[in-house]
Amino acid sequence: MRSTFPPSPEFERVLRGETRFSRDRVALEIARDAYPDLQIDAYVEHIDRLAQRIRERRRSGAPASATLRQINWVLFIEEGYTGNQENYYDPRNSRLNEVIDRKTGIPISLSILYWSLADRLDVGLSAANLPAHFMLRIDDADRPLFVDPFNAGEVLDLDACERRLSQITGGAVRLSEAQIAPCSFRAVVSRMLRNLKAIHLGEEDYPSAHQVQRRLTALAGDEPLEQRDLGMICLQLDRPGEAIDPLAAYLRSRPEADDAPAVRDLLTTARGLVARWN
Repeated sequence: MRSTFPPSPEFERVLRGETRFSRDRVALEIARDAYPDLQIDAYVEHIDRLAQRIRERRRSGAPASATLRQINWVLFIEEGYTGNQENYYDPRNSRLNEVIDRKTGIPISLSILYWSLADRLDVGLSAANLPAHFMLRIDDADRPLFVDPFNAGEVLDLDACERRLSQITGGAVRLSEAQIAPCSFRAVVSRMLRNLKAIHLGEEDYPSAHQVQRRLTALAGDEPLEQRDLGMICLQLDRPGEAIDPLAAYLRSRPEADDAPAVRDLLTTARGLVARWN
């Protein structure tokens, strides 16, 4: 599926499993699917300027905690970034250009912006792919510490992090070592794309869902459910020819799945439509 979305050199690096890539450029390449005229370099330069502002204020040899405080001051006090509580499921909250333009977003998009600044300032952060609420993790801390860019970059220890997640979910949350372990940026991108996919499908915006699903399917490789969903979205868009291969791939992987009969019917429909048109 790698040839089915616009040229995306940084996203392609993630697909290839490379370790050197620009997080903000990856997010902006995804956003460009919805905004074809998006000028990625202009947004990267804006992030560069924010980082330079922080760098000029930082004392030589300052600890990471001092740099994080400066990031928080610039982003959340001077620039006025906030978590979007009122319209959480607005798709613009998941597109980095809109996050920068509107100065609001959801946890994962604000975290990508925050993380991009930290990268430029040589502060080691990693992704904490927590349930219900994405955060960042401080790499050089002697105990688990988390940064919550959705809440003005507040730094939380493990107990406070669990309390926050409990408030969000409405039930007691206890995090395992596996849940708090740093995750790959590939997993971060997958989570961001799945957020967008859920929003677009909920709005029955199948053209936008198709853009997202093509990237998600490429990222997920042979994941059967993503293949199935790509085929189903293609059918919703009257593109039966594009639906055949992913639906067939799903059935080869999960011939006994509960939904296999329904998917076989969809595959038969797709093949019938293609045969009729030919």
